[in-house]
Amino acid sequence: MVKLVEANVRFTQANIKGQNTLLGVVYVQRQAGITQSAEEIRDRLTRAIQTHLLEQGFNVTPLSDVSVLEAPR
Repeated sequence: MVKLVEANVRFTQANIKGQNTLLGVVYVQRQAGITQSAEEIRDRLTRAIQTHLLEQGFNVTPLSDVSVLEAPR
């Protein structure tokens, strides 16, 4: 579906009571022939990343932003 371009993940300095925020910014490039919209890809990957981290049992609140990039034509 996509290829990973870059990912940045870090704990934030923000002081949100009761929350240990893990902030992730992910850039992906759509593979040729994939017809899903950028929004569909973004939503699917965001849910998958957040769900995976929560299922690992980490004491974090994962907040992720996924950007779907397009190569020039």
